[in-house]
Amino acid sequence: MKTILIAHRGAQEIAPENTLSAFSLALHRGFPAVECDVQLSRDGKLVIIHDETLHRTTGKPGWVSRHTFAELRKLPLQGQERIPTLSEVIELVIRSARRRLVIEIKADSEAHAEKVALVLAKALAKLSATESRRVEVHSFWYKALRLFKRKCPLVTTAAIVGGGFDAPEIIAIAQKYQANGVSLNYEFVSKSIVRDCHAAGLFVDTWAVPDGTVMKRLRRFGLEAIVENYTGKKIPIASS
Repeated sequence: MKTILIAHRGAQEIAPENTLSAFSLALHRGFPAVECDVQLSRDGKLVIIHDETLHRTTGKPGWVSRHTFAELRKLPLQGQERIPTLSEVIELVIRSARRRLVIEIKADSEAHAEKVALVLAKALAKLSATESRRVEVHSFWYKALRLFKRKCPLVTTAAIVGGGFDAPEIIAIAQKYQANGVSLNYEFVSKSIVRDCHAAGLFVDTWAVPDGTVMKRLRRFGLEAIVENYTGKKIPIASS
């Protein structure tokens, strides 16, 4: 099988993370997929930003969920970049480049995560069947992930799992919340965990891989994908 590389928040080390420039650069470098983070503005717009607060990426105080889309759009990122919408990213990645898009549901509370899931499901339900197959939705918010899956069953989902869980526990999480797969912290993934998850019918990827040495080791595990922190270096995009 092939292990594909997914550009984590786009080409984030050579462009501002989660921006159209970062995604464009990753696509230009040949990545078959990019990962982004989606949240909901106060007036119900799906916007692409990682942190629940604005300070790290914009230098401004406050919560993403408490600002309107118009307010968020005015906030400066590095250079001339602005916070993009999910529809802009879909147009770029899925429709124009015909690549895969991994969307992580982000929120500042469980209740808000479920709101994000509902709006996201409504938006993705408008995609064609072909376009839907190019999308995955991941999250740490498991109840929101299950809600999304029930509303949008054609889209593949994955439960994001950190450290401290063995294979039976990881499988139980995925099954309880109706996920098609799991996305595991690279520091805690092992060949045996991948094998057991596969035996349970789950796909497995790993995230935030920091360098080529770690990537080389992980590629021997039989993972479907590696979500890596893009360095801009010339690295193999896929391997058997």
